[in-house]
Amino acid sequence: MSKTRVLLVDDSALIRRAVRPLFDSHPNFEVCGEAVDGREAVETAPHLQPDLIVLDLSMPVMTGLEAAPLLLKILPNVWLILFTAHDLPEVQRLSLGAGIHAVVLKSNGAHHLIAQAEALVARLKQGAFACGSD
Repeated sequence: MSKTRVLLVDDSALIRRAVRPLFDSHPNFEVCGEAVDGREAVETAPHLQPDLIVLDLSMPVMTGLEAAPLLLKILPNVWLILFTAHDLPEVQRLSLGAGIHAVVLKSNGAHHLIAQAEALVARLKQGAFACGSD
């Protein structure tokens, strides 16, 4: 079985350095690229062909919420997780409207992100997915 290709999008190099090894060491995932903001993600995603994109919310140039609909237009079958520090009901609502499949709080840690990514991929492979956030 092929690995799920992951694009990490966060303006914090520290976050990318913390998350990347967790995905790379997982048997079902491989990081195919990184981007520092939503615009770079939109520009590179067509070339990288990720299956899953992990987006930060607050980034310069283009936020994760702004990038999500554009990414889905370019890659309609890509799965999106918002990995954010913002624990607000408004973020959940806006994420749903932007087409994001799951929201994971950074305060829960990167291991929770991996667990959510596994659960999302499993649901999608079983065909039991309805667009929304967890």
